[in-house]
Amino acid sequence: MAKKQDRYLQKRDNTFYFRKKHNGKVFKRSLNTTDKRTARDLRNFYLRNLVEYGQLDAPEKVDYDVITFGEVAKEWASIHKKEVRYSTWPDYVSSMNGHILPNFKDMPIAEITYGDVLKFRSGLKVGAKRANNILVPMKSVFDYADREGIIQDNVMRKIKRLSEEAPEIHPFSYDEVNRLLDAVHPWYQPYLIVAFFTGMRAGEQNGLCWSDFLEDMQPEPRIFIRKTYVYKKDGIPKTKKSKRYIKCLPQVLEALSEQRKLTGKNKHIFLTIDGRRMTPDHIRKEVWIPALEKAGIEYRPPIQTRHTFATMMLSAGEDIGWVQNMLGHSSLQMIFQRYYAWVPEKTRSDGHAFMKYVGCLSVTQKQDAGSAGEIKVKTDEGCTNLVPLDKYRHKKRG
Repeated sequence: MAKKQDRYLQKRDNTFYFRKKHNGKVFKRSLNTTDKRTARDLRNFYLRNLVEYGQLDAPEKVDYDVITFGEVAKEWASIHKKEVRYSTWPDYVSSMNGHILPNFKDMPIAEITYGDVLKFRSGLKVGAKRANNILVPMKSVFDYADREGIIQDNVMRKIKRLSEEAPEIHPFSYDEVNRLLDAVHPWYQPYLIVAFFTGMRAGEQNGLCWSDFLEDMQPEPRIFIRKTYVYKKDGIPKTKKSKRYIKCLPQVLEALSEQRKLTGKNKHIFLTIDGRRMTPDHIRKEVWIPALEKAGIEYRPPIQTRHTFATMMLSAGEDIGWVQNMLGHSSLQMIFQRYYAWVPEKTRSDGHAFMKYVGCLSVTQKQDAGSAGEIKVKTDEGCTNLVPLDKYRHKKRG
């Protein structure tokens, strides 16, 4: 009986020691006592700690009032990095290291107030969209702290997003497109043609393989958009709607035929002139800017190739749903919000279709009545231009 009562106790030189193997690890400690009853009490105390905490001593009680934002952010980052898209994480890191941590790193997170956040945001020398994006990882850190019970008041839930301006739509005219194509280095001419006449995102185009070009697909050749190349890494498209088949217009088929002569033996369709993967930085610095300068065209970012495709197609009267699919937008609403000024009036819901219908009925009725007078019904002229008209640009600004 005494042997069982003294389990995990050892006595050396009249002093008791505790020793026990737990979860494959041996725990030992001097009890600094010669009294057997005291030794048993200490042993029982350590046994309870091993069961509850996995260690001999209970962990120190955390004082949440002194946990800094930086400490929580570090723990959040170790977990959250694996839960977001790889293309999103660099922006989070940029926001945290460049803006958030310099202001809040050493502040106790529980003491950060609503006013502190508003003051921080108002001091950012960036646009509304960028300011909203900077606060996204900060909000995620606060949400994590809230779920962990580190804070009682999640001030970030009170912060409303700033109103963002619509993206600037400044497309090229058809003449400018041709001038730009004439000015670009011949190696990159097929790349820009495909960009202008498909509306693909840069990451989608840079990620294309020759296996994605379905030249024998019926009833017509298509390009299968199924991945992107962003931050020098292949990944999945931006949204579910972004994974799509897009039609190859004649200009695109001709450009890909020329491109095959350049990179047909490689896996990827578009490569730099020295054989490396295509990146937005390379296109902008080595291809885009020099071509604009040579063509004498004012600088516009490469994203305008996408806007140019959309406005050209809509101005020509192409079906809005087809344009949506080509661009990979998630809804028609995005097309209307961004490009409504380039939708020809004959396809708008502005009452003209009804008035033309009523006018035609009037003509028919008067002709049936033997009217000799010629009645003309005013109709809208179809938009046959392949480029945005000045009047559309004027309406857009208005």
